[in-house]
Amino acid sequence: MARSTALPSAVAAALSAKLEGVARVPLQQAAARMSANYRSGGHSDTVIRSADDALVYALVRMPATYAAVMSVLNRLADIDPTFEPVSSLDLGAGPGTASLAALERYATLSDVRLLEPNPELRAIAGELASKAVHAVTDADLRRIPAATAPADLVLLSYVLTEHDTAIASEIVDTAGRLTTKYLVILEPGTPHGFARIRLARERLVRSGAQIIAPCPHDRACPLPDDDWCHFSVRLARSKDHRLIKGADAPFEDEPFSYLVADLKPGLVRPAPARILRPPIVAKGDVTLSLCTSEGLATQVIPRRNKAGYKAVKASEAGDTFDPEA
Repeated sequence: MARSTALPSAVAAALSAKLEGVARVPLQQAAARMSANYRSGGHSDTVIRSADDALVYALVRMPATYAAVMSVLNRLADIDPTFEPVSSLDLGAGPGTASLAALERYATLSDVRLLEPNPELRAIAGELASKAVHAVTDADLRRIPAATAPADLVLLSYVLTEHDTAIASEIVDTAGRLTTKYLVILEPGTPHGFARIRLARERLVRSGAQIIAPCPHDRACPLPDDDWCHFSVRLARSKDHRLIKGADAPFEDEPFSYLVADLKPGLVRPAPARILRPPIVAKGDVTLSLCTSEGLATQVIPRRNKAGYKAVKASEAGDTFDPEA
């Protein structure tokens, strides 16, 4: 059964309330300006400079990033249903999106800490934070205080693409040091976003971590340099979202690349294979593009295999698959 990846109603209502009495045209202009700045390589610290900027960012980006993070946390819950984190640490938390998803996914969380250097985003995060949030703190991710306590679940969401390779590497190393069990990393589902995921994967594997998703192995990524591993989640747009973004469609698709690393490898093992692309459904069969423990593979499920055909016909990119089943 599909699980909701929509913003919790209380968060959506809080964002909507912040729009009361606010003129929409300046927000539309800010959204267009922000989008152009990000496309030209701008970062949050230079693009988001005012409370209005932070509000626009939350309205336009929060639903999509929340949906992506929740999709990944749902997959982690499927892989390890025994995981009941008590503490989480959200590095580069922005308006607190990943932490809100973690709180929705894991009722066991009681120590939730957010580190965000941008004061405007930090203010939004503080306003939207649940009572379970322990602190929303200013921090330069390149120099996180040594006294920062580790956490069961560390979140690094849409952060690494805002930094060059050297700084991104430092952040990954620090995130790994602060993780007592699972480190979850998400980036945009673009070649640049996946390049950062690939960088993180290599560093984490070298440090002894086990990759449990989406990869079915810890060996070198088998994808060629001109390809990238990414998935997608569809989300509904609210009326305000469409208005401020200047969009007509009632929904949007958020492509993302991700990684879940186990910093304390135990009994949990990755899936034998994962579906990399939307299945190709033909009249007589379904063709799957897979990443397996042996590398890239293609598997065709004929219609005469009624149970297998029905199962894979309803599958999606990102789903696990057992080639031997």
